[in-house]
Amino acid sequence: MKATIFFQSVLCLLFLSVGCQQQKQPQKQEVRQASPDIVYNVKLKDLRLGDGVPLDLDVFLRWTITQPKTFFNQFQTADTFNNLVLYPRSMEMGATVANSFASVDSVFSSQREAFLATVKQALEEGLGEESMSMKEVIVSNIGFPASYTRAMEKVGLQRQLLEAIEQEKVIALQRAEAEKEKAKASSKVDIVKAEAEGRLANINAKTEESRRRSELAKAETQAQIVRKKAQAEADRNRLLAKAELEKKTGLKNLELARQSELDNLEIEKAQKSRRSKLADQIEFATVVQNNPVFANYLVNKELASKVGIAVVPTGTDANVFGNLLKQNMNDENN
Repeated sequence: MKATIFFQSVLCLLFLSVGCQQQKQPQKQEVRQASPDIVYNVKLKDLRLGDGVPLDLDVFLRWTITQPKTFFNQFQTADTFNNLVLYPRSMEMGATVANSFASVDSVFSSQREAFLATVKQALEEGLGEESMSMKEVIVSNIGFPASYTRAMEKVGLQRQLLEAIEQEKVIALQRAEAEKEKAKASSKVDIVKAEAEGRLANINAKTEESRRRSELAKAETQAQIVRKKAQAEADRNRLLAKAELEKKTGLKNLELARQSELDNLEIEKAQKSRRSKLADQIEFATVVQNNPVFANYLVNKELASKVGIAVVPTGTDANVFGNLLKQNMNDENN
């Protein structure tokens, strides 16, 4: 009997001790878990989309304990809450959201952002508790099936190839259009160039015509200069000839004057000689007149020399010799 009572007393003490420890441990947990944020990485596997294709989500949940006493009265640790509440609730909500999207193609491409936003909104709103607060939901990765990923990679490559081909077509069209515009611009340039060349040719023709006119005017001017030079040279030669002629005329006149003077001197000399001779003859006649015998002698001698005979005048005319002398003088003067 005593042994039974003792055993019951020990069990009661043991239960009381374990109960006290359980009451003290949440208080310590409350102090340790109250302030910092808790980050829980939950991997949601095999979430089925509307077309039955599975996908995986890698999610990080950042939450904090707002009422430690209440929280630790319900859950011994934060990991307990993660494993018993957050994980299954996240799987449930993730499956619901995934099933609401009809096909994997839409989630893979056009509706990816909408899918992620819907998952984050569902988890933020559905994972909260009275004693904790969900601060942030981060979906770091979406895992599609490997076969689908490979297929989509091929499709992506084909799409890229098609896009490249289409881009090349667009580029080719743009290049063709550019070449067309370039050809138009080139034709316009050629037209403008031809017009410019035509205007240039016209300008060159006018310039050539002006140059020829200038050359003709220059030649005409040169001809006029040559003519004026020739005229001036002719005038100069004429003036020189005139001067020379006048010089020669002057010299000739001077020579004539000199010759006339010489002739006059000769005439005067001849006249002097005749006068001297006449004087001599007069003197001789006077002598002969005064000497009749001598005069007869001379007359006979002169006549004999001319006719070859001797003729002696007869008569008593004493002026016979004077008349002969006067006739002789007249003959000489003539």
